[in-house]
This record gives sequence, C-alpha cells and structure tokens, in this order.
Amino acid sequence: MDTAHACSDARHGTDPGAELLRLQRLWRERLLGGAGATRWRPGREIAAELLLHLDDEAACWHRAADWLRDLLDADRVDGGPGGFVDPAEGDRSYQPQAEIQREPGLLPTVLGLRFEATDPGLQAVWQAEGCLPIREVAQERAMGAALRERLLAHGTQAKLALPLRAGAQAVGLLCADWQRPEPGWSSATCQQLGHWAAQALGPLLAEARHLNALARPPTLPTLTPAELRVARLVARGLSYKEIARQLDRSVSTIDHQTRRLREKFGVHSNARLMPLLDRLA
Repeated sequence: MDTAHACSDARHGTDPGAELLRLQRLWRERLLGGAGATRWRPGREIAAELLLHLDDEAACWHRAADWLRDLLDADRVDGGPGGFVDPAEGDRSYQPQAEIQREPGLLPTVLGLRFEATDPGLQAVWQAEGCLPIREVAQERAMGAALRERLLAHGTQAKLALPLRAGAQAVGLLCADWQRPEPGWSSATCQQLGHWAAQALGPLLAEARHLNALARPPTLPTLTPAELRVARLVARGLSYKEIARQLDRSVSTIDHQTRRLREKFGVHSNARLMPLLDRLA
C-alpha cells in the first residue's frame, strides 16, 4: 500500500470509528509487528503513542513535539502542518500548532507566529535530504535575512528542521531550537530522524489529519426555502403523505424534493439523509 496516504481512497460516509481501528491495525503491523518493524526503540515509542491518539490530530502534533524535544535534548520544539508550497493551494505558510519547551518560558513562544513557505530558509528545508541541521543561525545564509533575524529574536541560536511527508505529499514540520550554537547532535541521529520521519511520522500525522476530516461535520448544502421546509419535516420523521398535507403539496412533489435533498447531501437513501437533516430541525 502506498505510504503517501493509506486511507486516500476513503469514501464519503466512512465511519470514523471503524476507520480508526482499521488504520491502527494496519500501521501497528507495518511499524511494530511485521517483518519490516523498526527495532529503533525511540521510533517504536512515538509510533505507539501516535497510534493510540490517531483520532486526535492536535494531540498527535503535541506528542510528536514532546518526543523530539526529549530525543534531542532541545530547548524548544514546535510542530504543525504547513511550511511548504502546494501546487494546488499555493503558499501553505507554517503556523506552529504545538510547542514544548525544556522549561516553561525558557524561550519566547512561537505559537501564533506565521512563517511564509516561500522564504528561502523554508524552501531549503524541503530541498534537504531528511532533516536540516543549522548549527549557528546567525551564520546561516540559506535563509532570508528577515527569517534569520526573527529566529534570533525568539532565542534560536541553533535549529534542526524536520520536514514531514507521506510519500510525495507534504504534511508539515517539526522544528527543534537551542539557545546556544553548536548543540552537538550526531549525524547518525539526523540520519535516523530523516528515515523515521519518512517511514512513520509523516504518514501517521497525515492519517490523523484524514481522521480529523472524517469526524468534522459535513458542510450543509444551500437549500431553497421550499427544500428547507421539506427537510425540516423529513428530519422529524414525517411520511411523504404527512408532509404533503402540512405543506399543501402533492405527494409526488414531496418525493421529488426529497430526491433533490438526497442529491445535494450526497446520499442514496432517507436513512442516511435523516441524521444529516437533524442539524436543520
């Protein structure tokens, strides 16, 4: 199965609970139990954590940031989706959604900041193989001057940026910061991080985003005043005959309008339509 997104073929109406169980079984076997399971203990630990919280995207980003802070002994780690240029959507600016610090208030928070994906520094992150270590931000010329000064103003003297992908799909970033230059990470750690980001972190965070989208209530379609009146009565469980009597319309007219409602909501039966219409009642 393509690791770009193991659940990319999920259809409208997929039950989020059933999809969660399916994905947990699939990824446990792939990462923790099969012939190709990793023996890297830190990798196994974060994979198990993310699988446990796969239906909570925000919690997954928070736990991934916490794991990376401990692994690298960083002063601050932030993470979240974005930070790449999407051909379909344009600039997916990076706005950290999770942050962990060695000690509360040790460094200024980056939560709430926005980093443009077109900055040369972020472009360099996505062009790097695996992670991108920056041993001394003040001397780093791959990033724009504005980004460099912004990082320094937030206490970042050294940085390690980890781009997350699911196959060819960009997912987001994890960024570790230190308030001293030359923090002393090893090339072996950087190599292992890059491998694990591609094998597990990126794909699992993409799955968390997918499950979050499944659980989000569908957007209500635009209904005409006549369709809205019929929809509210269908939601109450009235028969076509009862609805026709209340609205002084023919049963065939109500049947036609109900078929139009099913088309607009993308379902094929009244049984699937009624839970959606409950929001209109």
